[in-house]
Amino acid sequence: MVVIIPSAIFFIALGLLCGSLLNDKQVGGICGAVVTNVSGWLSGIWFDLELIGGTFKDICNLLPFVHGVNAAKYAIHGDYSKIMPELFWVIGYAVVILVAAILIFTYKMKNGSKTSN
Repeated sequence: MVVIIPSAIFFIALGLLCGSLLNDKQVGGICGAVVTNVSGWLSGIWFDLELIGGTFKDICNLLPFVHGVNAAKYAIHGDYSKIMPELFWVIGYAVVILVAAILIFTYKMKNGSKTSN
């Protein structure tokens, strides 16, 4: 369970970022459907990325989704030495997305309060 916490934080941060950038209808459509499907396709949950390979696999390896899945797989199989290299990707993305969400939300709050006066 501890291994999936960084992935959970990443998705929470992504939801906060979407909520800061988009209106409520857009958030429901994008975060609800698009992010779920994109993360499923790019994580290798539904199919083995080795089957496709090439550029698609390379792009997937640059994103946090496949690394979160790999970390969970390693935890389940008891291969603990391989968990942290995978989690560093997820933690890095989570921090960047969370900081961006905080900065954008703070900017919009300050900017919104100035325009309403």
